[in-house]
Amino acid sequence: MKKYTFLYQLVVVLFTACSLVSCRYLDDAVTTPITSNCDKNAILDPTQFTNVTTTNYSITNVVLNGDCLEVTVSSSGCNPDNWQMDLIGAASLTNIYPPMFHAKVKLINNEACQAVFQKTHSFDLTPFQMNNQNTIQINIEGWNGNVVYQY
Repeated sequence: MKKYTFLYQLVVVLFTACSLVSCRYLDDAVTTPITSNCDKNAILDPTQFTNVTTTNYSITNVVLNGDCLEVTVSSSGCNPDNWQMDLIGAASLTNIYPPMFHAKVKLINNEACQAVFQKTHSFDLTPFQMNNQNTIQINIEGWNGNVVYQY
């Protein structure tokens, strides 16, 4: 009988913890259709996040505009219209309030020119929204300070 009581309590604790932290952000990639005027969705994927390198650009500006996060990067290249940008995020494992996500800009720039350009892309942050929360922090690698996203 004690064995079943302990198991039941453990399941209740885990379920409660996951519903408070919204465990879907810890393991799986989350894809959501774009529902705003942003260029594309931010992506929540801990595996991709780990593999993103940030050495081929610098972030020059970040602006939060509703659900859209506008990120401007500077990089060498021939034509910034050929660049592909994604915002990849992962939930922080720290227990802080408001909850935090870490994010990196993934810039695909296969050009070998010495000119330097800037490009701004906007990312829909609704995939970062958490149940039972209305505010999160986003720490973007290469940018000073956290973005506080309220929804």
